[in-house]
Amino acid sequence: MTWKECDASIIEDVRRLFEEVQPEIVYHLTSDSKGGREIAIVPDSVRNDVIAGTNVLVEATRIGKVRVVLAGSFEEPSRDDDFPCSPYAAAKSTITSYGRMISALGGLEVSILRLMMTYGPRQKSNKVLPYVINRLKAGQIAEVGSGSRMLDWVYVDDVVDAFLRVGSLPWTGSEPIDIGTGSLMRLRDSIETIGKLMGRSDLLRFGAINDRVLEREETADVETALQKLGWRASTSFRNGIRATIDSIIAAILCVIPLLIFQCGSDA
Repeated sequence: MTWKECDASIIEDVRRLFEEVQPEIVYHLTSDSKGGREIAIVPDSVRNDVIAGTNVLVEATRIGKVRVVLAGSFEEPSRDDDFPCSPYAAAKSTITSYGRMISALGGLEVSILRLMMTYGPRQKSNKVLPYVINRLKAGQIAEVGSGSRMLDWVYVDDVVDAFLRVGSLPWTGSEPIDIGTGSLMRLRDSIETIGKLMGRSDLLRFGAINDRVLEREETADVETALQKLGWRASTSFRNGIRATIDSIIAAILCVIPLLIFQCGSDA
């Protein structure tokens, strides 16, 4: 495997990389992925989602004979929404629109997987589930909101499988395909499952912070993914969160011997 770095928000970097690699398929996963509602997030979201995404789409069209797979989000507004619920949702909706437009106008094969609430090992520590796990592991209080939001949790291994499938099968068009389990689970129940598995339910504090405004609740249309990709989520939330907990704990344990060695060598 060869790693090459570039800033996807700089068109010259993207063009250089496309010319060097001459890819047949591009999985575009670059995202600012901040779910907050702060207006200060807007510039980074535009640069790291919209500009980066359109750069990839434009260069893929220029090179030709490239399949681009985009990661969409259930946070994007639906027909029933008057406007996006966050800067992240606005950016994702924009790049989805550009992807479908460029596919129609430029003949680029663009596939869009509309991900439900993805979770699993190596997720950013500021996301709610890793945050709770890290706090409980450290024996600290985990302050969360009411937990009333209903979510379609989908495990990262299942998501990876969906990406591999859409890239290896004949192109099915640019209409977004939902990737999720098709069932909803209350956030509070998800967090309480973590507390029980870790034996630290006493450290959970629901209602300690305010819930975010304009939160969306949506479940995946699983039939489309089954028909077009032959894909269905196979990991239960309990099994997925157990693997996530084990991964975070293992990562913490791996650091301890290194720190002890360094201290000993300095002495």
